[in-house]
Amino acid sequence: MLRGGDEAFEGLAALGDAEELCRRLLASPWGWGRSTGHQEAVELLAGVTGTSELPPAFVALMICTCRRWDRVTARLITALEHSELLDAADLDELAEVLLSDEHVIPYPLAWVSPEWLAVELHDASGNIRVVDQDTLGRRRTRVEPPLSRWAARRALRANPARLEQLLSDADPLAPRHRDAVIHGLLDAADRLEVTERRGLVDRGLHGGQSNVRLAALDLLCELDGPDAARSSAHTDTNATVRKWQPPIELTHPTLL
Repeated sequence: MLRGGDEAFEGLAALGDAEELCRRLLASPWGWGRSTGHQEAVELLAGVTGTSELPPAFVALMICTCRRWDRVTARLITALEHSELLDAADLDELAEVLLSDEHVIPYPLAWVSPEWLAVELHDASGNIRVVDQDTLGRRRTRVEPPLSRWAARRALRANPARLEQLLSDADPLAPRHRDAVIHGLLDAADRLEVTERRGLVDRGLHGGQSNVRLAALDLLCELDGPDAARSSAHTDTNATVRKWQPPIELTHPTLL
């Protein structure tokens, strides 16, 4: 349902074409205002589904990384996942892109510079390169940590054998994205063997963000009990983490 009075969103929603939408978002990722209405993004994707040959995961990526919704990306990606607008393969493809350490979006140069078609360019070695409609440009984009967390969770749930690779790939990431990936892996830890869970707990407890360490304490509690987790929490530098308490389902098993 479109909301009146928001010209930026109404302008995007009125396009009705996936390729034109992606062109607009690519040209001006910051130019569409700010909103906490994550459902708008789902409506936007629904409105352009099937209107071009662009991969659905690419269109979803452009929407997820639009700065309009960067304060609600956790709710946005969850809503997209459950919207049935993307099938499992599309969601897996989206997750892989979000896990990339480059966060680069490839796009046809003709989208932003149609006058470049059939232009000959000389590169540094003196070779001639023809820029045509198939030539790709690359634009770095900013992926909010909740998207990285979602992607890591989905990737591990799909294939638990990827744990070591996902951990290794997270190492060179910026701290907030590295922590987000660890958090996502902790979310999916129920797919792992006990020894793997313990290793993940250790990584989580050394995370830079308190919410990651809290998630690691929850998993430690499952493995070794509340006392072990409290003992670990007691030495943390963060007051909130030091006050950690077992999840309610562990302290009230009769409620299960």
